[in-house]
Amino acid sequence: MSPTVLLLIPAICFVGGFFSTLAGLGGGLFTLASTSLLLPVSVVVPLNGVLILAGQITRVAQFYRHINWEITRPFIPGSMIGAALGSYVYFELPEVLIAFILGCVLLWFCWIPPSQAVRNLAAKIPHPFFWVGLVHTFLSTISGAGVLFQSVMVNSKLPKEGIVATIAGTLLFMALFKSIGYLFAGFDYTPYFSVIALSWVMGISGTMIGKICLDVLSDIWFRLLIKVVISLFSLRLFWTVGAYLWTA
Repeated sequence: MSPTVLLLIPAICFVGGFFSTLAGLGGGLFTLASTSLLLPVSVVVPLNGVLILAGQITRVAQFYRHINWEITRPFIPGSMIGAALGSYVYFELPEVLIAFILGCVLLWFCWIPPSQAVRNLAAKIPHPFFWVGLVHTFLSTISGAGVLFQSVMVNSKLPKEGIVATIAGTLLFMALFKSIGYLFAGFDYTPYFSVIALSWVMGISGTMIGKICLDVLSDIWFRLLIKVVISLFSLRLFWTVGAYLWTA
């Protein structure tokens, strides 16, 4: 790994930690997209969860008392199953199909508030966030980014601190399960220990500064910021699909 890459990736993790704390999401996506310009995609996807791990732990510590455990507790076992399934089929599914489905799901959950009929149906599903955890982690494991859970949370009635805390708490476990899954699937993290250590230091710094900025961001602008980030990521996915179909 060149010295330039060794410096750039921790800097990327600083920005990612800042934005994840300020907006509730986006840091992992920023880190994923940026590091894919520096390292092979086959390395970036398994490495992404480890690079941002320290920032996630810091966010959980910062917002621990705001975590909604009624959402987090069922999400964790679902996430464990999703990570196991995703790491098993990581190299099997066509990337373009995953990108298209994920983009559609994200825009739907982000911009279309659930109707009363949908709420009534969801109320009949036992432990709905177990299934959200399973699907979100599966998509995240095979594509590098899920964002399904964040798009569901943006329409929740939780305050901004509750949204950031609950996302941080659930996705911390998801990152751990994914990393373990890739490890068992054969990915070797050893050559990247130095960049991981530097990224952890910078990720923690970005997270702490993001916490200061979150305190001055209004709830309305916070939710709008989440929707804009999700929408931009969805458009990027559709662009990827279009480019693939154009050259096919």
